[in-house]
Amino acid sequence: MTKTSTPSVSHRRLLLALTFVAYIALGLPDALIGVAWPQMRADFDLPLSALGPLYVSATAGYVIASTMAGALLARVGLGTLLAASCALTGAALLGYVMAPSWSVIVAFGLLTGCGGGAIDAAINTHAAVHYSARLVNVLHAFWGVGAALGPALLTATLVHGYDWRYGYVVVVAFEFALALAFAMSRIQWGAPVARHAAHSQASLLQTLRSGRVQLSLLVFLLYTGCEAAAGAWAFSLLYEARDVATSAAGLAVSLYWGGLFASRLGYACLPADLHPGRVTAISIVVASAAMLLLVLDIHAVVDIFALGVLGAASGPIFPCMISMTPQRLGQQHTANAIGAQIAVAAVGFAGLPALCGVVAQHVGLNSIPVVLLACWSMLLFVHLALEKAVER
Repeated sequence: MTKTSTPSVSHRRLLLALTFVAYIALGLPDALIGVAWPQMRADFDLPLSALGPLYVSATAGYVIASTMAGALLARVGLGTLLAASCALTGAALLGYVMAPSWSVIVAFGLLTGCGGGAIDAAINTHAAVHYSARLVNVLHAFWGVGAALGPALLTATLVHGYDWRYGYVVVVAFEFALALAFAMSRIQWGAPVARHAAHSQASLLQTLRSGRVQLSLLVFLLYTGCEAAAGAWAFSLLYEARDVATSAAGLAVSLYWGGLFASRLGYACLPADLHPGRVTAISIVVASAAMLLLVLDIHAVVDIFALGVLGAASGPIFPCMISMTPQRLGQQHTANAIGAQIAVAAVGFAGLPALCGVVAQHVGLNSIPVVLLACWSMLLFVHLALEKAVER
């Protein structure tokens, strides 16, 4: 492992700034495809369903890289891994720009997933060890900044008459610049568990055998699935199944994601001694209540209100769970556990929305809130079981 000196205050501030910029960069590519897809589909003469294989390949890469992140961090250090991951993401997105066919883009999707998964797991490992739950929440809010900037950038590119590839080139340049910044600062980063050298890092298999780790993985799987499914199907539920006007349905989706972003920023204003586990439990209960309102289908205004509350309640859960990982699972398992948590989160993010789509196809769109209420209830049960396991 690379030997490092203790970073000065100015260096620590630089690393903190780079951490936030890295999370913006993580969100940038995620939302580009939604805006670029109509023109990409026309360029390559594709059916609507052709987007599916790209999501599958990107998710596979995300799972592979995030699962391996703990072992990679132990070998090459945080700064080097982040530099390599950003460079890989930039190179893969450049592959999108230069690809002669859609199958080539799908192949590069595996690499974009690998780059994103490694960045996600590495940054979260560093944040869990070095930052408070309040700062981790703010950090995760900045993913939303990147996710909002990406579509805005590509929309501006298309509005000014440029091809979708020009928007991707800007993001490629940003990723390469960030890779250079991480490479130049790599000595300052060290290993994310260096300050806990008394604890030898467990192997990935040892980590996965832990009952507490298995419960935490189920929490991440359920939560990210609930978050993604609500965001993916809210508009269709309101507009198609409940005859809500287009503008009102769109407002509801904006309130959902806006609430999630705002609650993560707002977490920084909560008392410093408030335990993140208590916040997580309260958030799950409030989210379940909001989902129950959607199941009851009282009125369109109530549905829109419920989605805003659902987003605000959802916001702190993921970052709080990340921040509690070292204390809940042990320092020797932290890097491996966070990598595995990010991996199953990616599976949940893709899997539960797809499952909701299958159920809705056979039963109707109004079945989606029922499915999600069951998942939120299960999430509360698993979270409480994890709390009891940690106490024991």
